[in-house]
Amino acid sequence: MSKKNRRIVLIVVFAAFVSILGGVSLYSYLTPQKTTVYVFKDNYESGTTVTKSMLTAVRCDSKIVVAGKNTDTSSKFVTGENLDAVLKTGDSLRMDVSTGMPLTLALLSVNGGSDVEKNMDPKSIAVTVPISDITGVSNDLKNGSRVNIYETAEGGKTVLAFQGMRILSTAKDSSGTLTSATIETNKDQAIQLVNAASNATLYFGLIDASGYEYQDGTPTYPDK
Repeated sequence: MSKKNRRIVLIVVFAAFVSILGGVSLYSYLTPQKTTVYVFKDNYESGTTVTKSMLTAVRCDSKIVVAGKNTDTSSKFVTGENLDAVLKTGDSLRMDVSTGMPLTLALLSVNGGSDVEKNMDPKSIAVTVPISDITGVSNDLKNGSRVNIYETAEGGKTVLAFQGMRILSTAKDSSGTLTSATIETNKDQAIQLVNAASNATLYFGLIDASGYEYQDGTPTYPDK
């Protein structure tokens, strides 16, 4: 092969190499990078310690858009990179979760927090009200139970003030009798509940959260 032909072959080979390299680079640029996130296999109640058996892996883009800006998926979701570290802390759920919901750091309790803090939604307010084993439905009222709260004022009128409220914790005296319950509320419900506890007698009505049909408005008896 002549010197000239060798030069042409080298140029063709180099051009082919550059073309292949450019194609690979373009493919890598256009193909989204993937990472692994985890979603819950089933419904789990707040306070449940998170374990790997509760999760299933899902592949997704390694970048997400938050407030109009690109950011790493790991900044909001628990990914394959930090799952083991998260599970080793033994954190529990701060709120109820459902099947298919992704595991995020915001769902986990804060290490060193109280049991109530660990069990409540981070945006909620915990309010404690006095009750007995009669007004509180049962001396066996449990954390996580859902109740309606009825308010009976001095004049004898009873109002369904709150529906489907979640019990965060209960307290009993030395004899084992129920004395108070801590309720998870939002900012509006908190002030209403404190006022009701101060000016009326509260009665709980235990409900099944999955089957209870919520009523519109604030039913009152007698209604006049």
